[in-house]
Amino acid sequence: MRLRNLPALVKFGGRLMIVVVATLLSALAVNLFIECNIGSDTLTVLLDGLHKSLGVSVGFASSSLSIIFLAVGLLLNRKAIGFSSVMYTFLIGPLINWVHPFIASMELAELMFFSKVIIVILANICFSMTYVLLMNFGNGMYALDAILRYTESKFRIRYDLGRMGVDAIFLTAGFLLGGVVGVGTVIALAITGPGTMLLEKLLLKFKAIYKLNFKKINNL
Repeated sequence: MRLRNLPALVKFGGRLMIVVVATLLSALAVNLFIECNIGSDTLTVLLDGLHKSLGVSVGFASSSLSIIFLAVGLLLNRKAIGFSSVMYTFLIGPLINWVHPFIASMELAELMFFSKVIIVILANICFSMTYVLLMNFGNGMYALDAILRYTESKFRIRYDLGRMGVDAIFLTAGFLLGGVVGVGTVIALAITGPGTMLLEKLLLKFKAIYKLNFKKINNL
């Protein structure tokens, strides 16, 4: 008997699981950065600054910014927004707050500096994994990337230059609001890009296996 609905259900379930895992990795990275207290990636610096200056949770700050990005992304580049974009937007804030007590209990700020550096590198790997999973297995790009792709096509502002400009804004605003800028920030700027490219190459093999198994299920 041909199981017509099974492939669609498996595909949806797979995408949902990937988005949840990717968002959880991102939430873990944010908490590791902040708790180490030696500097974060540019967006986390802004989240940290909003948390300290406004007294809101980091998760709430993240949710608020993500919803703003999503709204602008839908307005400017609706075609680039998909299931993954929406799920990430509404999951990231609650997951950051959910993970926070576990990471805070580890008292990472009390560790030796070298140990903090290792943890910050681990946080960057988590972020890279998030980007790779969403780019290769998700449906729809991160809302901020959708906005940058729009400005690239509309105003001929190259994506990488647009990203640098956004990072500069996040970093400056976060620092002025009280976010921590330090060695962790430098590490994030230096290795997130190359790390993402490396992980993407490693996961291409897994993607090929994933497609092969899906075709087998589709032929049942």
